Amino acid sequence: MEKMKYGNWIRTKVLWLLGTITFVFGSLALVPGPTMLRIFFGIAGLAFLLSFIYPLYSFVMFSQTGGNMQNRFYNLILDFLDDRCPGKMLDIGAGNGILAIKAALKNRTLDVVGVDYWGKDWQYSKSVCEQNARIANVAEHVHFQKGDAASLNFPDATFDVVVSNLTFHEVKKVTSKIEVLEEALRVLKPGGKFVFIDYFYDDRYYGDAAGFELYLWSLKLKEVALKPLQDVLPFSRLLRHPRALGRVGIIYGKK
Repeated sequence: MEKMKYGNWIRTKVLWLLGTITFVFGSLALVPGPTMLRIFFGIAGLAFLLSFIYPLYSFVMFSQTGGNMQNRFYNLILDFLDDRCPGKMLDIGAGNGILAIKAALKNRTLDVVGVDYWGKDWQYSKSVCEQNARIANVAEHVHFQKGDAASLNFPDATFDVVVSNLTFHEVKKVTSKIEVLEEALRVLKPGGKFVFIDYFYDDRYYGDAAGFELYLWSLKLKEVALKPLQDVLPFSRLLRHPRALGRVGIIYGKK
């Protein structure tokens, strides 16, 4: 049976680059030559090896055959939604479409739209999304289109559910990712549910955590909660590093 292609949040081209540089410097350190030059190559090789090991570990943990963390994220988001909520759902940053497809599989009354920019930096595409939807037999209920999360091409209050997974911080069009959050809420109907996962505890994107939480309350949503992701989804100590998932949070509630 054909399997869906999940992809991986860790860019494989980054792994190839770090691995190649590590190999080159390590090899040069073994080549006969001036001692100081070989020491330099050895230290450089070790430094790049350390830089290579962590993203490699993350790649394995996020993959389907490894820690399957991506799937755990998708399931967590879906756990916050009603199983039989009819209407329309928007997935911002669809990637390879897995979250949108899993939502359609869990709730056959939903019509799901997945939006993504699908830039060259990522190993995701609209064609893979559509292929995955066909494999899962939900192509009639899931549709994908290219779009920018900073300016969604939908009228106000279009969707009953809006979700997004580790996408807001990647949007290049705006500096403040709060604008991306507001755009996601704009297309949500009053009373509709939302679940967003992103680097909400990284002040580069959302300012200090206390101020951001006050901002959320100022939106006067019917329900809203902000929590560190590690409080609701246990994962390894290594992945809690700030460069990995340590600053990731989840926001969920009702507009």
